[in-house]
Amino acid sequence: MTNKKSNVDSWIQDRSQHQVQALENASRIFYNNDALTVNTLEAIYGRESSFGNKDILKKDKKGEIGAAGHFQIQKSTAKEFSDTKITERNDVRFDIDDASNIAALYLVRLNSLFSNNTTLTLDKKGKAEIFTFLVPDINERKLFVIASYNAGQTLLAKAQMAAKADGQDPTKLEVIKEYLKKAGATNAKVKEIIEYVETVLSYEKEFSKKSKANKELKDKKPKKLSSNESGDGHWVTLDSGNHVFIENKKVS
Repeated sequence: MTNKKSNVDSWIQDRSQHQVQALENASRIFYNNDALTVNTLEAIYGRESSFGNKDILKKDKKGEIGAAGHFQIQKSTAKEFSDTKITERNDVRFDIDDASNIAALYLVRLNSLFSNNTTLTLDKKGKAEIFTFLVPDINERKLFVIASYNAGQTLLAKAQMAAKADGQDPTKLEVIKEYLKKAGATNAKVKEIIEYVETVLSYEKEFSKKSKANKELKDKKPKKLSSNESGDGHWVTLDSGNHVFIENKKVS
């Protein structure tokens, strides 16, 4: 009996070299003192885009306010980590290079929030109102990062605070899961967060064994993927999947 191919197997077989390079290049943004790797990025890409599902990456979704593109990035997050104005004709979330970089930068941000006791919001008197607790173990912290990619850092921080107030360990996701509802999540959202983390970890483990993406690029200077990048312009991913650099017209 022939074993059925997993989603990871199918995507590794079908993905383009440019997709591999984009994810590798974005992984250079990760630091040597975190647990994030190109396999983490591949896993989140797989979960968020259903491995490049064309229905998720439809052209008519460009420019929308909600989560969209290769990594299902919110428009506000894309604006925070990219200088390019998002329009229906040019939405960086649908560009594999830009989307990978934005996702990696966002993951680094989330990792930093749980690398310290970080104040997220202040009350009217200027005192810390919502804050994270330091998660010292980098592998445990990665679980918080993955969960926050799905649910946002505020919900995780509130769950940490509720656990701490109950005398429980706020640095363990296994503990925090029990406080997500108290932090404001619905039963359905709690289930979604738990399944999301489990799925991403499962994909990451599979990618670590099967993917040929270079895992040794962390904390390295990002490289240009094309000599054309020396010009002034922007990348565009065509409906065909081909990736082209559009140079801006120079005014003489």
